[in-house]
Amino acid sequence: MNREKILKTISVALFVSMSALIRFNFITEGFIVAMSVLIMGIFIYCYEDLSPMYIAALSGIFSPMFRLILTYVQDGRLQYTLETVLPDMGFFFTYGILYTLIYRFLIDGPKTLRNFTFVIPFCDFFGNVGEMTIRSILAGHSLFTVEILTYLGIIALVRTALVLVVLVAIESYSSFLVRREHDEVYKRLLTQASVVDSEMRLMEKNESDVEEVMKKAYNLYKEAGADPEVPHRFTTQILEIAKNTHEVKADYQNVISVLQEDYLDKIGNQSMLMSEICKLEKANVMNLIRRRGYRASVTVRGQVDFKVHDSFKMMSVVRNLLTNSAEAIGTEQGRIMLTLSAEVREIHDVRGEARALYYRITVYDNGPGIEKEDLDTIFLDGYSTKFNRDTGYIQRGLGLNVVRDYVENVFHGTIAVDSRPGKFTEFTLLIPAKQMEEDSQ
Repeated sequence: MNREKILKTISVALFVSMSALIRFNFITEGFIVAMSVLIMGIFIYCYEDLSPMYIAALSGIFSPMFRLILTYVQDGRLQYTLETVLPDMGFFFTYGILYTLIYRFLIDGPKTLRNFTFVIPFCDFFGNVGEMTIRSILAGHSLFTVEILTYLGIIALVRTALVLVVLVAIESYSSFLVRREHDEVYKRLLTQASVVDSEMRLMEKNESDVEEVMKKAYNLYKEAGADPEVPHRFTTQILEIAKNTHEVKADYQNVISVLQEDYLDKIGNQSMLMSEICKLEKANVMNLIRRRGYRASVTVRGQVDFKVHDSFKMMSVVRNLLTNSAEAIGTEQGRIMLTLSAEVREIHDVRGEARALYYRITVYDNGPGIEKEDLDTIFLDGYSTKFNRDTGYIQRGLGLNVVRDYVENVFHGTIAVDSRPGKFTEFTLLIPAKQMEEDSQ
């Protein structure tokens, strides 16, 4: 046993022994029903790395020692005190030996709450029998009767019940903490997967651009090769550019394949309730607000709830809209409101007029707003209002271009923006309910 385990075992035994001071006399003079037995059972179950035999043995030494000092100070008769407290050792030693032998030779498998429930009342009962045996020897006659044995059995069952109540409470609370931790980890994983999914969208677009450059370079190579006035070294360099561009495209394809197969596919883009997506992204944007020292508040109001079949992309839509609002407000005092509602609209198709259900998602903020001349360009690729005039740095994230792409091409909906400079900005998404799960509420 290493030093750390020795110190931990001694600490547990001391705690068990101190709890022996909480007691009351029962059956015969000197025989007590102590809290120490209950505490010891809890520690033995919880501290699986410690030896139950050592805990019981040290408790069998420390507990009588504490009682000896306390009783002698109160009574002053040493022989009487020794005869009163030393039989306690019989209980702890018997308890520890029986517990160890049962789990070593009779229990086929690891310790569980179920088999522990049957072991500790047995050890408790015979531990009391061991103590009563020593007291009978010191008294010079047998203290055992049917009534006393019945009492010992009842005491063992009651203490076992108390131990189980405490252990069930501990395990329930521990399970709650583990579930909460797993939920937090899973939420972070979902957020990261959604970000990766959005970045892959950008990479796929860049892959098309790279392929276009490669084609132009190769066509230029063929034209230059057919022109005798173009030096050979130029055509060679052009061909080299085409080859390098092709390798860049291949690298893009490998990265996209690895991310999709080894990351996103394993996580699984499962359906999620819109309320869960909003709750998750609200937490994410609140973390961003706290981290950057912004002063915006975020409110989510849901009049309806529905399942989203492509949760990663909807998470990206909501996250981008909330993040844009938070960054627009910045360190000024402001508020952001995300609202979910539904409406029935008249539609016209080849079959005539019909009524269809739409889900409305609005993100409102009372930030600085967007200038009128910018409203027509905010959805363009590469557009950003986050421009630092001092450094010339412009932040170009996935932004509103991808938001519109997802809304229109993935969810087959529409997105509109209304803004008043210095007053507010509101984005409104309308998505056909038929694009969501059939069991939408």
